[in-house]
Formats: sequence, structure tokens, C-alpha cells
Amino acid sequence: MPYRTAKPAGTSPTQTTQAVLSTNTNTAQNTWSAQQQQPSSRYGQPASRYRQTAYNNQTLPPAPPQAAPVPSQMPPAPPYRQEAKREPVYLPLPGGHSLNSQSGAPAQGSMSGEVFSDQWQSSPSEGVAYPNPIVPHDSYSQGCGPDCDHYHYTDAAYQWTLLPTDLLWQSYLGGPREPRLGQSIVYLDGTGWLWELEAGGRAGLLRYGSGPGEELEGFQLDIWGAATPRLNMHQNTELDAVDFFVGVPLTWRRGPFQAKLEWYHVSAHLGDEFLLRPENAGFNRLDYLRDAIVLGGGYFPTPDWRVYAEADYAYNTNGGAKPWHFNFGVDYSPCCPTPITRPQPFAAINGNLREEVNWSGGVNFVAGLQWRGQENDHLFRTGLHYYAGQSLQYSFLGDYEEFIGWGMWMDF
Repeated sequence: MPYRTAKPAGTSPTQTTQAVLSTNTNTAQNTWSAQQQQPSSRYGQPASRYRQTAYNNQTLPPAPPQAAPVPSQMPPAPPYRQEAKREPVYLPLPGGHSLNSQSGAPAQGSMSGEVFSDQWQSSPSEGVAYPNPIVPHDSYSQGCGPDCDHYHYTDAAYQWTLLPTDLLWQSYLGGPREPRLGQSIVYLDGTGWLWELEAGGRAGLLRYGSGPGEELEGFQLDIWGAATPRLNMHQNTELDAVDFFVGVPLTWRRGPFQAKLEWYHVSAHLGDEFLLRPENAGFNRLDYLRDAIVLGGGYFPTPDWRVYAEADYAYNTNGGAKPWHFNFGVDYSPCCPTPITRPQPFAAINGNLREEVNWSGGVNFVAGLQWRGQENDHLFRTGLHYYAGQSLQYSFLGDYEEFIGWGMWMDF
């Protein structure tokens, strides 16, 4: 209302006062009524537009009528984690194997294909076993599986392979002086206990033939070397003698047949401690030496058996050596890989004839248990060692020896 209200003409003071009071009363009532309808903020200002309705003379639209609830027509919820049935995809395991208890065929999604069609497979609920990646699980009671029943001839084209991992010609298992790691504790009549050692190895340099993963075949150039020390256990393991060998063979193999043309050198040396012993004063020291060419051949009637023979002609000799040596023998060694807890028996016999001792020589026999590698053809053996004949140490040329003992050998 205005601060001052003009007094109407012809009105008395009493009437004027009553009119002013009536006007103030109506104004206060209208203001209180508006405040009840208008929301305000905490500090007396109009509320935010978010909730302001009556203040802006706006009215909310009427709420839509609520629909009456109807019974649910949805099917019952499926059980927990229920999914549509589908064929499982079996992931390949290392070595081309997969887990599949439904059948013996390679599992779906497996990368093994036909290569591991005979693989053993197991269900995870039955406990996963780790099979041999080369031989089926039941082959140990039936020989060595299909790959060891006979040899196969490859039809693949020959190729060059530098530093091949496999050998076309392996060391003789019955040979007493071969390029391998070996040791034997033997008792020699008249001398006592000896420690016979073989320290050497054989490796491939170049092959023209089958490639990796194929049947071994073709031509291969190898290199090998060995030392064969003899330690006297009654003389604080002093060195009695040692012979050194080095050779370069050219080998060939196809199916069960193998052959080699080889050059090798051997020289014999006495131990210094042996020469210093009083009982050996004046011992005739031989400077034994041979440079020789070898032609040899081998045949596998089955993959577990090998028969072999070789002729050795020395074009350079010294210290009593003569040109001709002949070597022959038989090896029995199962070709299948061997579980740690299930070694397999082996046996081998080797004979040699030497012109320098009037065509005498010696016979070496070994037999025992073997373990063959699963990832390669390395072979570990342990067993009986017996030898009778001319001394295995060329420094003792002409001495007869007969000993028996126990040995361990590692061929690779």
C-alpha cells in the first residue's frame, strides 16, 4: 500500500482510521496466503526453478492413471549358468596333445592332426596325465609302438642341414673305446681296482638328406674325439696311461642300412706318475701312433638290434703299430623312449682283431639297464662290464688283461 493515503473529502477522522485498518488487514491476509502458496529458500528468496510451481503461476499436469497390475506372463527363470548346448573346443597341449575323453581321435581345435593320431588322451576329471610325446602310453608292454616295428623310407626331397642334431651312425654300445662319456670301476687280475674312463663325444657337421622330423636318411659329415684315461685306485687314483682319439667320418644311412668312411688318429701316452714309481723303473715306453682309414657297415634286423663290422687300415704307424685292425659286434638296445621308473634292458658284445698282436685281440661285453631320451636319442646305461684280451691301453701293447666290474655310459 502507499506510504500515505489521501484523505477523501467529506470523511471524518474516525471513518478514515477504520478504512486504513481494514486495508492493512486485507493486505496482511493476502500476503500470508501468498507466502503459504509460494515456497521460499532458506534465506527468504524464491526457491530454485527445479521445484518452483505456484510462484510462476504454473500448474503440474495431472499424473497418468496407474494401470492395474496384471499377472506376469514371462517364463520361469532358467537355472543358474544354464547355456545352450554347444560342442566344446579342445585347446592343444604342448607336444600336439589335447584333452578329450569322448574318443581316441584328435580333439576339435587341436593342432596335432594326423601326426599324433595315436596319442593317449584323458579327461581332466580323471586326472590329467602327461603322455610321452613320441610313443603311445601302452607301447611299453607291446614293444616300442608302430614307429619302432620297422623302418620307413622317406620320399621327401633331400636338403642341406647345417649342424644336424641327429646322427646317422651311432657309437657301438659294446665298443670299449668310443666317443662317449663313461666310467667303469673294474678289478684287474694282478693289478687291483682300476677306474676306466671314456671322455668324448660325437656331433654332426653337415647333412645332405632328410630334414627335421623325417626318417633319418642321407649323407652326413661328423666329427668326434675322445680320451680314455686309466686311473689306478691303489695308487691314489694316479694316471697309468691315456689314449687320445680324433676322427672325421662321412656316414650314410637309408632304412635299416648304414655305412661309413672315416679317417681317425690315435696316440698313446703313459702317465708321469706311472713312470716315477720305483717298480716301473726302466719301463719300455712306446710312442704308439696310428693314422687310419676305416670302411664300415651296419644293419638293423629290427630297430632294436644292430650288427656291424669294419675294416681299419693305417697308412701311418709308429711304436709297434701295424696297419690292419678289424672290429665287429652286436648291439641290443630298445629304440623307444624310456620312463624314469621303467628302464629297459640292453646288452652288447664287441670283438676286435689286430695285426700287431699276431691277430689276437679282445672281447668286450656289457649288459644292464638303459634310459633313452624322450626329446632326443641320448642314451644312458648302467650295468656289468667284462673284458678279456689284449690291453685296452696301447701303451701296454702285448699285455693280456681280464677284468670285471660295473660301469655307466652316456651316448649322445
